[in-house]
Amino acid sequence: MTRPATHVLFDLDGTLADTAPDLQHALNLVLAEQGRPPLPLGQVRPAASHGAIAMLRLAWPDAEEDTLLSLRNQFIDRYRANLDRHTTLFPGTLNLLAGLEARGIVWGIVTNKLADLTEPLLHALGLLQRAACVVSGDTTAYAKPHP
Repeated sequence: MTRPATHVLFDLDGTLADTAPDLQHALNLVLAEQGRPPLPLGQVRPAASHGAIAMLRLAWPDAEEDTLLSLRNQFIDRYRANLDRHTTLFPGTLNLLAGLEARGIVWGIVTNKLADLTEPLLHALGLLQRAACVVSGDTTAYAKPHP
C-alpha cells in the first residue's frame, strides 16, 4: 500500500515560473554590450533551463570556456537587475500550490539558480514565504540533478 505524498519539491525555471523572457532580456543586454545582435525568445527559451552558460553558448558557439565564464558574470549582473520584469507564474500554478496547502502537503523549490537571484524572484512572485524550503544552486555541494 502506498502512502499519499506529504511533501513536493518543484523546479523553478520553466516549471513554476516562466523566467525565459527575463533571461532572454539579460542575454540580449550582454549581446548589445558586446556589439552582437539580439536573439529571439524562441531561440533562447530551450536553452534557458540549462543555465547561463548554455544561453551564452547560443551567441558564442565557438567561445572558449574562460570567455563564457567571463560573459556569465556580465549576464548574471544584467539578470539580477532585471529578474522580475516579465517573469510570470505559469497558469494554474497558484491553484496547484493552494490545493497542496489545503491538503496539508508541504512544498518547496529546488533550483540551480543562485540564491541571491532565487530569493528576490520568489519574493516578487509571492512565493518566498509560502515555500517550506528553497534549495538554490549555491546552497548545496552539488547542482541538480545530483541526488
